[in-house]
Amino acid sequence: MKNFVSIRKTCDASSSISKTVIDEFLIYYAAVAYKLDRTMTEAFSAYRHVTNEFEKEWVNRLKAQYLAHQIFRSGGLIRKMLPHAELKKFSRTEMEFLEQHARQPWRFCFSTIIENPATDFFEMEDILTGEQFLLCSPGTSDILKYQPTALWFNLIGFNGACWQSFGPIGAYKSFEPDDIYFFATELDRRIETEEEIALNLDKNPLPYMMLLSGANIPITVHKQDRMIQAYAEYPVDKVDTKALKKSFTSEYSQGVYRLSLKRWGGHPHFAQVYVDENKNIVVLAASTDRGFLALVNAINPFGYEFLEEPDIRVNMSMLITAEKILRKKIRWNEYDDLFQVESSPEEKESMDNLNYFMSLILPDFNAGRVPDIEKLAAKAGIDVETARNVYKAVSDKFGKM
Repeated sequence: MKNFVSIRKTCDASSSISKTVIDEFLIYYAAVAYKLDRTMTEAFSAYRHVTNEFEKEWVNRLKAQYLAHQIFRSGGLIRKMLPHAELKKFSRTEMEFLEQHARQPWRFCFSTIIENPATDFFEMEDILTGEQFLLCSPGTSDILKYQPTALWFNLIGFNGACWQSFGPIGAYKSFEPDDIYFFATELDRRIETEEEIALNLDKNPLPYMMLLSGANIPITVHKQDRMIQAYAEYPVDKVDTKALKKSFTSEYSQGVYRLSLKRWGGHPHFAQVYVDENKNIVVLAASTDRGFLALVNAINPFGYEFLEEPDIRVNMSMLITAEKILRKKIRWNEYDDLFQVESSPEEKESMDNLNYFMSLILPDFNAGRVPDIEKLAAKAGIDVETARNVYKAVSDKFGKM
């Protein structure tokens, strides 16, 4: 059995040294000596549209975390820094501390809690590697006092007895492991495996750090169903669409069938099959887990062996956050456009204005602030009464701010 009293003493001593050596000296020294401040400023400027929503203190903490990772990551600057004359002012204990962290690189980690064996101690599992590790994190304990958290994001370092976190903690209310895979592949289409995500995270952590902007977005639900986007694609030689009409409602456009599962094809499930005759592929898509499962169970009796697990499953909170960070509209289902009913210019403008209003109130919503409804309504170009109704609907659904 682990001696948590002894481990805690090691953690407290490590935290004390870290404050003196890293927080108060090493980060600033590295920024100047290795011109990291310039590269960091340039890197952060690409995400100014995200960091503008953060308090200045949080931006500074993120920058310190970014610099610490550059120093202590695998292949980082710490080994080059150890012989520097400026470090000779440190005590033997402090130098041993730095040497320990030079031997054991720090890393960013997405993880889930397996167990809470003692106060401020957590058995964690890295969602990318499957590695389990002991984390000492009073900050995690503090967060759990006021909010449930589905997924965690930390910069962690090993102190000889357990792992500790450095800098801001990402505590995501609604992100799940599949969401991180989705985000990584939107960031870099060449990524295919968890190992490649881990490498990308170590090489380019900043976009992942920006996921903090969506940490407080709650789970989107409709009654008992969590609203998600599930998608799977399979190559096929031929599909008997006539036979499928027994269970599906059929539409056709430009060489593509859209087959909506009866009783499941509308809100909230939108369980639909797309058959592309030109590419010889079948796409399964749904907006709930139950909808996707119903879709698979309905189509497989027609001679298929489609898996119950989708290729891609992403929460609505991640879709919103990823679009904001990456500054692009994520094209989720290319076939859906073939069956869209064209809106009038007036309807499109009205919907665009409503969406813009939603984007304006989102930062206040995430921060727990009450937005200035009249001001934001005027900015979005919608009437105040409509804005109040939208705000009330959001507040009623996700909880009063």
